[in-house]
Amino acid sequence: MLTIEDLKVSAASLAIELAGIAADIQDEPISATGGGSLHRPWPEPLRKRLIGVRTALFQRGVFDPILARIDTATVTQTSTRELAEELAKIAEALK
Repeated sequence: MLTIEDLKVSAASLAIELAGIAADIQDEPISATGGGSLHRPWPEPLRKRLIGVRTALFQRGVFDPILARIDTATVTQTSTRELAEELAKIAEALK
């Protein structure tokens, strides 16, 4: 399990990377993909790190509805920009 400090660093790093991706793509929420985060224009290692950070947060009792919509097939997925902003907030708030 990641330490809180490692989790903060990982979340902040992902926020920066996702913000960069969001600036380079047409960043709209995704709906009706049926395949979750595999349909996003993200490098596979980034997608796996993001899911790992989300899992570590959930294991610590941090449930965030924006992070829950990373790869859902039942509701509109959150945009890359929204994910970046939320991860930055979470990284700042972790203690």
